[in-house]
Amino acid sequence: LVVAGARQAEQVLAMAQSRIEVLAPDLRRTLRAASVFGQVFWAGGVRALLGGSPASGPAEDWLVRLIDREYINRRRQPRFADEDELEFRHALLREAAYAMLTDTDLALGHRLAAEWLERAGESDALVLAERFERGGERARARGWYHRAAAQALEGNDFKTADAHAERAVACG
Repeated sequence: LVVAGARQAEQVLAMAQSRIEVLAPDLRRTLRAASVFGQVFWAGGVRALLGGSPASGPAEDWLVRLIDREYINRRRQPRFADEDELEFRHALLREAAYAMLTDTDLALGHRLAAEWLERAGESDALVLAERFERGGERARARGWYHRAAAQALEGNDFKTADAHAERAVACG
């Protein structure tokens, strides 16, 4: 039963990937870049991952086309000021796009996403720590894990603080 369930999950993921594969290359790249952030992402973050200018450009057009084709939606209340916040219409589409990334692309994407989130004012230290760690920036991850531990201590969550401190130590 477990094997059959795993096979079905792979088939569903493959179907979602085939829906992405029919898109123009720039739209596929845009979806893959967005997927690095998770279910929710920001236009500026996608531009940063695609190497575009901070203000606007082709990535803006690609995002509008993906909205029109119902791959993504705009969110009404963005978390970061002056940033267009978007989300994948279906978690499966995000997973499919993310699974299409190579290990090298994932590491670079997570590093660039962490740097963008840091500049945008991300306040959750754990989010930044995990992104930097996935991006191979262990020293930067270590600092953010220390901050995440401090945030947990402020909330009297000693177990979580200890876990974050252990991850900081594991990063060197």
